[in-house]
Amino acid sequence: MAYEVVEVDGEVMRVRIHGLLRLADQEALQSVARDLIEQGKKLRLLVIAENFLGWEKTEGWADVGFLMEYGDDIVKMAIVGDECWKEEVFLFTGKGLRPTEIEFFSPSSLQEAELWVRA
Repeated sequence: MAYEVVEVDGEVMRVRIHGLLRLADQEALQSVARDLIEQGKKLRLLVIAENFLGWEKTEGWADVGFLMEYGDDIVKMAIVGDECWKEEVFLFTGKGLRPTEIEFFSPSSLQEAELWVRA
């Protein structure tokens, strides 16, 4: 498992990912988010990528069902990680193609990311 839901504080879901993110990991995270959204929360995600190695090369990543049904219920997404992943993360999250505000922060800016996602 390449992820851990560290905490849910109000509408902020703090997630740590590491290693190779598998499709099953993504689906499990979406399930947690879906449950929170169905409780009426407008989510704000703080994703901390440590020792991230990218995404599993497999079929299924193109499934946008979750995004179509729940994407508008994710207000903000702050991703903290190594700068080398910034562009790929923006592509993966659909920055600029959806209403969710998405920003990328370096590991030294974790506190700034936390403040931004909560604002």
